[in-house]
Amino acid sequence: MKKKLVLLPLDERPCTYLFPKTLASLASQDIDFVTIPQDQLGNKKIPAKFENVYSFLKDNCKDANYLVIAIDTLLYGGIVPSRLHDLKEEELKQRLLTLKELKKDNPHLKIFAYHLIMRCPTTSSDDEEPNYYALCGAQIHLLGRYQHLKEIRELTKEEQQQEKEVKDFIAKNNYQAYVDDYLNRRYLNTTLNIQTLSLVKDGTIDFLIVPQDDSAPYGYTAKDQDRIRKEIENLHIELKAYMYPDADAVSNTLIARAINEINHKKSGIFIRYASCNEGNLIPLYEDRNVSETIKYHILAAGGYVSYDIQNCDLVCMVNLPFEDMQEASQQDRHLMQYQINRNLIEFVEYIEYLVMQKKPVIVADIAYANGGDKELISLLNHKGLLYKVNAYAGWNTSSNTLGTCIPHGMIETIYGTSQTHYDFMALRYLEDVGYMSIVRKKIHEEILKEGMGWKNIDGYRGNVSKRITKALNEIKYLFEDDQHHIEIIDNYQPWQRMFETALTVKLIMK
Repeated sequence: MKKKLVLLPLDERPCTYLFPKTLASLASQDIDFVTIPQDQLGNKKIPAKFENVYSFLKDNCKDANYLVIAIDTLLYGGIVPSRLHDLKEEELKQRLLTLKELKKDNPHLKIFAYHLIMRCPTTSSDDEEPNYYALCGAQIHLLGRYQHLKEIRELTKEEQQQEKEVKDFIAKNNYQAYVDDYLNRRYLNTTLNIQTLSLVKDGTIDFLIVPQDDSAPYGYTAKDQDRIRKEIENLHIELKAYMYPDADAVSNTLIARAINEINHKKSGIFIRYASCNEGNLIPLYEDRNVSETIKYHILAAGGYVSYDIQNCDLVCMVNLPFEDMQEASQQDRHLMQYQINRNLIEFVEYIEYLVMQKKPVIVADIAYANGGDKELISLLNHKGLLYKVNAYAGWNTSSNTLGTCIPHGMIETIYGTSQTHYDFMALRYLEDVGYMSIVRKKIHEEILKEGMGWKNIDGYRGNVSKRITKALNEIKYLFEDDQHHIEIIDNYQPWQRMFETALTVKLIMK
């Protein structure tokens, strides 16, 4: 008998709405998957209406087996609205109690939830933050950094001078009200994070992830993380509440956890790196070594780390530089940290060996931030391996990638290949490498000359979107071979910006 799995995603973007839906469809023989209509979610800074979210949950969870839920959508209406709202603490606590109602209505419902720690970006941009963040966002970030450092050690003379300059800038421009607004919201959101932990303690939430979005070792986000971690320890819920970097891919992880549980499966994953640092590198936008983050991704998805490559269920091949991760847009510079202490040739040869041995392979392409490694893809294609590995991802942050390819690999090894699986593989190559690492930079440079910019283009399906589709059609051969052809069915620009693109593709197998 099929199990019913309900998803309330983080927002309406394809990566948070369609990726988990696609991965869940790979298990359609075992699960009936239900998610809220996309048009009932918000639109970037416009939150989803609570009454729509509440009605969806009440109607669909009364006979469900699993609920995968983004707490930020329940409370604030989405990830971006969580940074902008003016909601009061009591109203938010009442919204959170919806989970108790669902459990009372259906005591057999298992709730797998995630609740983000609010981020604190390093740059002054209001694209996804309050409008005033464009004026003093960088300074707000630095205030948090220096405050945190002072709690650990004495600031250097240079740091003391920088802190003074930041405070003088805030005072001179009368921005203190903005700082206060930001910190008040941070404190309230963290208070709700802690309130969520109490629902883990009393059994309302069966498993919780507290992800950090665009985190750093020092600052407000790290301080809030410490506050929440102490509460997890006080409540003795460490085995039911994980904290690690991610945001956009957590639904994938929790869906994989449910599917693994349904199948009484606990996959052992062996981890192998392309460079000699063995994962001892802190990626851009994160706060800890990859080697520790990846363990949480595997555990949270319902697997375990295997140290026996012969008897493991899957091998996760991690493409990583030796040091100093760079943005994908910089990879044509052939930087030394990517050429000397990383052996990409051996990496690809070993992938081929594993495929020949019929050992399932996940390729976690985290050599760069915000895009896949063109050299790796070229080598995989030359070897005819693009569609022989079991999962691939290489988008945005390291953890967005890990939170996509690990769940995909786990689910694929249970249910085998399908048209949906191959379409998702083609999408990952065309989007993560084709768009993010090749086309995006080129089109962005062109539209800057036309008065548009990174977050200012001509609509969802305007001329920019058409040019992106045309450019992707021109380079899709990089991800094709004699047996596989990619057809682009649709494309648009979510949130009317260049950061991501919303592709629908089909892999045609000859």
